[in-house]
Amino acid sequence: MSQPFVWQNQKPLMRWIAMTSRSILFHSCTFALLGLCSAFIHPSATDAADVVVVASPEFDETLEPWIQMRSEEGLRVAIARPADNASDTHQQIWNVGGADTRYIVLVGDTPDYDTPRNQPHQIPTWMIPAPVTSRFGSTSTLPTDLPYGDRDGDRVSDAAIGRLPVRSAEQLASVIGRIEAYENSDDFGLWRRSFQLTGGVGGFGAMVDTAIESVTRGVITTVLPADAKPQIAYASPNHPFCPPGESFTDAVLNRYRTGARFWVYAGHGQIDRLELLQTTAADGKPAAREHWSVESLLNNQNATQLERAPEGATIAVLLACFAGAYDAPGDCLAERMVLAEGGPIAVIASSRLSMPYGNACMGLGLLQSVYSSGPQNTGCDRIGDAMLHAARSLQSKQQGKQSTMRVMVDTLASMISPAGTDLKQERLEHAALYQLLGDPTLRLHPPQPLDLSIEPSNQTDQQTDGVVARSLSVAVTSPIAGTLIVAVERPLTAITKTPTDSTSEHDAHGTTITEHQIEVSAGKRILQTLTLPLGESGPLIIRGFVHGKTGWASAAQRTFLPD
Repeated sequence: MSQPFVWQNQKPLMRWIAMTSRSILFHSCTFALLGLCSAFIHPSATDAADVVVVASPEFDETLEPWIQMRSEEGLRVAIARPADNASDTHQQIWNVGGADTRYIVLVGDTPDYDTPRNQPHQIPTWMIPAPVTSRFGSTSTLPTDLPYGDRDGDRVSDAAIGRLPVRSAEQLASVIGRIEAYENSDDFGLWRRSFQLTGGVGGFGAMVDTAIESVTRGVITTVLPADAKPQIAYASPNHPFCPPGESFTDAVLNRYRTGARFWVYAGHGQIDRLELLQTTAADGKPAAREHWSVESLLNNQNATQLERAPEGATIAVLLACFAGAYDAPGDCLAERMVLAEGGPIAVIASSRLSMPYGNACMGLGLLQSVYSSGPQNTGCDRIGDAMLHAARSLQSKQQGKQSTMRVMVDTLASMISPAGTDLKQERLEHAALYQLLGDPTLRLHPPQPLDLSIEPSNQTDQQTDGVVARSLSVAVTSPIAGTLIVAVERPLTAITKTPTDSTSEHDAHGTTITEHQIEVSAGKRILQTLTLPLGESGPLIIRGFVHGKTGWASAAQRTFLPD
């Protein structure tokens, strides 16, 4: 057994910026068998819980449907009660949890940063030092729920943490209802493969902004699998990914309504809003002389304009400062979003100032776990598994095992990060900074693998005025019955200008060259021939997607047609 580690549970003594702290020593390796018992504890006294729910008795009745749902899935659920401070609450959790515990669900808001716990539903959070981010204008400490998942005090997470930031049984009932609708949804349409990325101009300087955009493109092209279809909205005029129209915000909200498996924002943020930093021509001066202007993309007021039924809700990832400051008075933006009826089913956001390198590492960890792990490379089953993988990737000391993309990000960071920056400490801080506001046991409904291959065409190429029209034959075997859509598309790296209009709400960049739709049976191999327009050549992506009544299947192949 490893030696107990001292987590610093720091109680602020001054207002927001001027925070100091005091340390509380606890021994996280003590496991009592005489844990809290209630009618809702499903494991017997000798069984280890898969899930520990921290909730006050006022939520017991409302939690019953959720506990029943998870129990029917085979998860063993136990209840712990919140204490007046984080270290005692941690002890309560691990009194009923053990080595098999994979998820911890905190049901309740946290006390405000300058107020002790004064409501029974409140669950305290930890305050730990922030030596890296505090150098750049953040607070000296940061709030985090991450230590709750450290069972043995080795500073490596053992369980995934998620918080439902509710203040009443009515709010909790609404959240649980939306979770049930999301997980029981039979809407397996094209939105399931969509990945929406919204970005504001960084404003860190030309070199850093260019580097950040290069990393973003690298993530899109190397980390996301080819069958995930990205849509990018970049807040920079004349950029090929800047959507047409007078209002960038309206364009982004309209895309949100079409649905996406993940909605990611990368840019500037505040406690109650996401900001876009744009370059505009200065008044009365030539257009070449520009200045920065700031506008709000999303805030606590217009978060109600997020309109998406829970059956097709997205998971939001806000790679921005402060938007997840769940200890601030009132609601932070992430809380307002996850509690909105048309909002995301879960939000991952930073509780304080975050930095480009730490954001990139966190985003990579999440994407790799969602899209590149699990059986048959289809991704993990629950959002908590993705969060745990991302946290561990930031906590890992074994740099030799990192992905090629992560090595590139680390190399780039070493060149552009401020002098004296400790990249290891920055990664550790960002593991603690990013909170999951949502249910860590939320099932992600990963796609089933589709057998798709490009076959030699048995059709003769046609020539018109010396230009060749090519045909592609695609063989597909689906694991499920349903509607198969096979499309030939250009990669995003080939897009040089924004289309004035798009032919489909799921084809915002006009990348689709041709597509065919057909009904298929499970296990039956079909051969689909796709004829390309005259003169089509270069890199292509062949995407296959099947939406059925009980699930979806997806696959893609990259190819290249020479001139």
